[in-house]
Amino acid sequence: MTGRPNASPDANGASRTWPAIWDALIAELSDDQLDQLADALAPRIAERLHRVADDGWLRGADAIATHIGAPRSRVYALASARRIPVERDGSALIARKAELDEWLRGGGARRP
Repeated sequence: MTGRPNASPDANGASRTWPAIWDALIAELSDDQLDQLADALAPRIAERLHRVADDGWLRGADAIATHIGAPRSRVYALASARRIPVERDGSALIARKAELDEWLRGGGARRP
């Protein structure tokens, strides 16, 4: 395997990019086999799309507070102490759900 993420060696050891591999795979598979592959991949693709859709921004202290299960005043206190991963959009607090979830998994607002 080469250091490039989108390449892999072929049978002769030459590097092939993923698009070339996919083209070769699709050319070799019958329609029924492609349908089986699509059915096998569909749950993974749906889960990934759902994860991306859920990784949106939360806008406002109320939405952030609801997401982390804390009162709004706690969100403001954590934000002013720079102990929560939020940004400001004008006067509004905004945060990515995934960053808040990671922050919570890492201990959240434990006192230093």
